[in-house]
Amino acid sequence: MHGLGLSVSNGVRRLLSDLARVELIDRSLALGAQALLALIPMLMALGAFAPATWGTGLLAQLRDVVGVGNDVIEPLREAAVREGVARPETGLVGVLVALVSASSFSRALQRMYTRAWELSNDRGVRALRSSLLWLLGWVAVLQATALLLRSLTGTPVTGAIRLTVQLVVYTLLWWWTSRLLLGGRVSWGRLLPGAAITSALLVVLSRLSSVFMPPYTRANLEQYGPLGVVFSIGSWLVMLGGVLVVATVIGRLVSEWRWGPVDGARAQEEARGAAHVAGTSAPPS
Repeated sequence: MHGLGLSVSNGVRRLLSDLARVELIDRSLALGAQALLALIPMLMALGAFAPATWGTGLLAQLRDVVGVGNDVIEPLREAAVREGVARPETGLVGVLVALVSASSFSRALQRMYTRAWELSNDRGVRALRSSLLWLLGWVAVLQATALLLRSLTGTPVTGAIRLTVQLVVYTLLWWWTSRLLLGGRVSWGRLLPGAAITSALLVVLSRLSSVFMPPYTRANLEQYGPLGVVFSIGSWLVMLGGVLVVATVIGRLVSEWRWGPVDGARAQEEARGAAHVAGTSAPPS
C-alpha cells in the first residue's frame, strides 16, 4: 500500500514537472490564438469556394462541440460564411490567408508535440507538407463526422451511439495527428494512449461546455456584439489547447509506464542526423 502511494506521488510529481517543462499556460494560449486565427479565414475560404454546406457544417460542428445555440453562432456565420461570393480575387486571398493561418496552427501543434516528446521540430518542405496534409485531413474528418452524426439523429439510443462515434473518431484523428506532426519518430503504439486520453478529455470538455458556455457567450454577445462571440470562442479554444497539452503529457507518461522511456525515438532521430552528416561530409569515391 505504501509502495502504491509512493508510486502515485512520483507520478504526480513527474506530471507536474513535465507540464512545467512544456509550459502549459504558454502552449495553451498559443494553440488557442493560432486556432482562432485559422478559424475565421477558413470559414471565409469555404464560403467563397466550397459548397455552402461545408462552411455551415463546420460551424454546426463548432456549435455542437462548444455547446452554444444557433442564435449565438449566427453572428459568426453571417460574418464569415457568405453565400454567393462571386469575386475570385477575394476568394483567392481568403484561401491563401486560410492556408497560412491553418499551417501556423498546425506548426504550433507540432511544437507542442515535439516539446512534450523532447524531439526537434521538422522544418522546410517536410513540415509544410505535413501541415497541409493535416489541414485537409482535419477538415475532411470534421465534415464526415458531422454527416455521420446527423444521419444518426432519431435512431434508438442516439446518445450512446453519438458518444461512441465521437470517442472513436476523435481517437483516430488525434492518433493520426500526433503521428503525422511528429514525423513518424514515435511509434503508433506509444501514441495511442495520448490519443485516447485526448478523445476522452475532449468529450468531457464538450459536455461541460454545454453547461457554462451558453450563458458566458450570451453575456459577451450582449456586451460586445458579434465580437463577443469571437472572444468566447477564443477563450474556449484556449481551454482546448490546454486539454491537448495535458493529454499529450499524460499519454507520454502512460506510454513510458507501459513500454519504458522513449529512448528509441531519440536514438532514431540522432541516428538519422548522424547518417545525414556522414553522407554530406563523406568524400567522393
